[in-house]
Amino acid sequence: MTWRTLSTAFLTAMFLGQFPPLATGSSPESTDDQPPAGSIEYVPLDAPPGMAQAVIVQGAPLVHTRQILPLDDQGQLVGADSLDQQIQQVLTNLDHVLQDCGSGLDRLVRLNIYALAPGTIDRVRELLSERLSDSVRPAMTFVLTPLPLRGAMVAVDAVAMGEDRGDRVVHQRSEAVAGNDQDADAAILPPGGVAYLSGLPEAGGLTESAVVRCMNRLIATLEHLQLAPEHVVHIKVFLRPVTAADQVLHRIREYFPDQKTPPVVFVEWLASVPIEIEMIARLPDQESSGNDPTAEPLEFYNPPDVWPSAIFSRVALVRTDRQIYISSQYARQPSRGQPQAVFVFEQLEEILRQTGSDMRHMAKGTYYVADHDASRWIDRTRPTVFDPDRPPAASKAMVHAVGRDGRTMTVDMIAVESTGR
Repeated sequence: MTWRTLSTAFLTAMFLGQFPPLATGSSPESTDDQPPAGSIEYVPLDAPPGMAQAVIVQGAPLVHTRQILPLDDQGQLVGADSLDQQIQQVLTNLDHVLQDCGSGLDRLVRLNIYALAPGTIDRVRELLSERLSDSVRPAMTFVLTPLPLRGAMVAVDAVAMGEDRGDRVVHQRSEAVAGNDQDADAAILPPGGVAYLSGLPEAGGLTESAVVRCMNRLIATLEHLQLAPEHVVHIKVFLRPVTAADQVLHRIREYFPDQKTPPVVFVEWLASVPIEIEMIARLPDQESSGNDPTAEPLEFYNPPDVWPSAIFSRVALVRTDRQIYISSQYARQPSRGQPQAVFVFEQLEEILRQTGSDMRHMAKGTYYVADHDASRWIDRTRPTVFDPDRPPAASKAMVHAVGRDGRTMTVDMIAVESTGR
């Protein structure tokens, strides 16, 4: 029997035989006795307490936050010598930002955790669980990276179910947390369509021109899609070194002169090029067909001047208001790159099957790798699992570590139902 056969048999037993039925969660009652917009379904499977392997959200405005750091309301670092104090401050700041968007920690869909040490990740999950009921189990992703604030040991950003603020993207500044009034702490994406723009890397020294070239190409892609800066919901920047975050943010602001800069997240990567930037943008109703049950829920787009790739698309166009957020996936055992990649993608396929999706309906992927062997096997495995005409939008980043001892790769995904609405 081959390793793949053994792995598949193990996964089938794990998911179908050993763990309880899918758990669900719903949003809190609204204060005016009206039912809240949208729904959340938590799919724990074999995830540890306090998180789920996948979260299905439908018909809901989605809050996307910037990277939240352990700062007090005066902008001073909290808990320089205490990890727990920093985590508590980060969670408090996150709650403030979410509440200003009509949301809260109890409406979390996904929590992305950035830390200096592996133990931080489980501690965030434990302390978050103390603030939530057992039924609230967000998807979680993890990466080990230096942070853009000296002395910070942890940071997060999040996606959560928010309140209806109309049919336009709302860029929200929260006065309860320290920040720059030019920059949004969160953006509220109305229910319906969304565009995921793959990361665009740029070569050269970490100079202003590298940032400008990245942003110019992204803005050009938006224009191809008949979108504008006002539609941008979220920006993630992979850069080297992360200490240049303030310089990069200064340049990004210039592309949003008539509005608040959308929420931005920074991750230090170890690539040969200094920077890569990816975006999330809203598809307006006339573009998204979000309420049309016969519409194709997921399409892919490559700009006219870009040669298509078999392993990623430049843009994924989600034309449904139902999305599936999947937590970071790791191999069960430490190993070299090939068996890790096989196990991770098999596990991913099983989670998709459990949530009504498949590999052809993966919209967005993020691949974190910690060495060249892992990077090589991520690239070799993708063509074997994705339809070459429908690969997801994606970013691949080599980082300092992926958050689990003995593992050198992790992936997290966003998918849609394979049958549409």
